[in-house]
Amino acid sequence: MMPAAGEGWRLYADAGNTALKWAVRCGGCWAAQGRVDNAALDCAPREVAAALTLIGLEPEECAGVALVSSRPAVTEAAEAALSAATGLPVRLLGRDLHAEIKVAYADPAQIGQDRLAAAEGALAVRGGPAIVMTLGTCITAQALDAAGVLQGGVIAAGIEAQADGIATAVPHLCEALAEGLAMLRSGGTLPPIGRTSAQNLALGLALSLRGTADALIAAMRREVGNAPVVATGGDVEIAVQQGLTFDRIEPLLVLEGLRVVDERDVR
Repeated sequence: MMPAAGEGWRLYADAGNTALKWAVRCGGCWAAQGRVDNAALDCAPREVAAALTLIGLEPEECAGVALVSSRPAVTEAAEAALSAATGLPVRLLGRDLHAEIKVAYADPAQIGQDRLAAAEGALAVRGGPAIVMTLGTCITAQALDAAGVLQGGVIAAGIEAQADGIATAVPHLCEALAEGLAMLRSGGTLPPIGRTSAQNLALGLALSLRGTADALIAAMRREVGNAPVVATGGDVEIAVQQGLTFDRIEPLLVLEGLRVVDERDVR
């Protein structure tokens, strides 16, 4: 849906461990989305601008840009890329925008802004209590109680983090590991037992993902009861293929939370 004349559109982005993920909000819905690997952030202005042109959005009609970053090393480059694509300054969560969710951490400053955004998004789409699960470079789970308070969470290694660890500790497996990761991300069915090194590694990573996610959900439910699980992250589909079920899958959960914070501030 295109915005009405004078309404404009807004750009939201998440600078994560591996990529800058962005989406356009206009007319009350998400109109376009994309991602640029962190290693190619210098190409982001062209890619974002081209995508906007493709759906008929002009940079001068942009009403605002907001960013959440979990990777301080790429924050500045991500800001520069988004500003170059739109001609506007970027509002950063934690600096220019601030989540209002209550946090029961001993030191609330320790929680990442991306996790706060995901929690805000979960409250917006589901309400509390809820378990917020992100399956990316790391696997994180957060427990939101019925009052919407973020009680705490767990962080574990995801597929990418485990693969990096294997590559560092057992470098002679790098070639098989690359093949196994490609197999895992292809969406095909894995064999019940591995009969090549690549299959062994693909199965190990997949089963580790499933077992870890199961254990994290169980830990959170000991805190907030049998709460629904809201899942996001690049490896959600792999988890589903391995038999995990989630009450709600929200690919744009972090950006949804960023939108909620941004619109609350604009009002």
